[in-house]
Amino acid sequence: MSTVTVSPRDLEAVFFDIGGTLVGPNVALLGTWLRAAGIDCVDDRVSLVEPFARRAHALRRQSVLGTPAIRGLYLEEVIRHVWGDRPGDPVLLQSAVDKVLATAMAAGHAAVPVWNQVLPGVREGLATLRRRGLRLVAVSNSDGSAEAVLVATGLREWFEAVVDSHHVGFSKPDPRLFDAARAVLGVQARNVAHVGDLYETDILGAHAAGIGAILIDACGFWPEALCPSVDSFEAAIAILTDA
Repeated sequence: MSTVTVSPRDLEAVFFDIGGTLVGPNVALLGTWLRAAGIDCVDDRVSLVEPFARRAHALRRQSVLGTPAIRGLYLEEVIRHVWGDRPGDPVLLQSAVDKVLATAMAAGHAAVPVWNQVLPGVREGLATLRRRGLRLVAVSNSDGSAEAVLVATGLREWFEAVVDSHHVGFSKPDPRLFDAARAVLGVQARNVAHVGDLYETDILGAHAAGIGAILIDACGFWPEALCPSVDSFEAAIAILTDA
């Protein structure tokens, strides 16, 4: 177990990742966009592969920040995973990504309509933490749309601040993103916990900033995680409240 622990008795604030932690993707909408681009898929397939695509996106994101490759990277990984063992053709893949992006952008900003499914237990869990006097901050690797996603899903009211990597200039796992979130509240690392769904970005980033973290790993991707690991938002809240 990591030496950076979560102590409910010392908590003053809790940071939350957004995508995959507070909200999930609208799989039906993703499926519609993929089929409109000529990609043969059913929604069940999209739902099955999306967590794997999200993890792959997170692992690649840091290496392509500031380059044109960042545009459509999440959709690229979704398409790649939907195709599965189909031989990779970079030109065909990029063409598919461009078509899906065109469809998405025609409907407005892609991130807002896609990430609109509030995950089970989130509203109740946030309310529980607020009743206990804890200060909440959303800390997201985003493209500038983090606040809009929270507003669209009705979650913004629970958070004192939203720290978006696009605006701050640092992305998880860079500890400076967590430092920026702490600076907003004026709290010490030992009095904060972070909750996220990606080990390499959320947990290792929080630990690098001296912050204890809880991993929501519903798919069991990280059985050897050096942190408390749970399979639901409700279970994370139980740790934070020592329930």
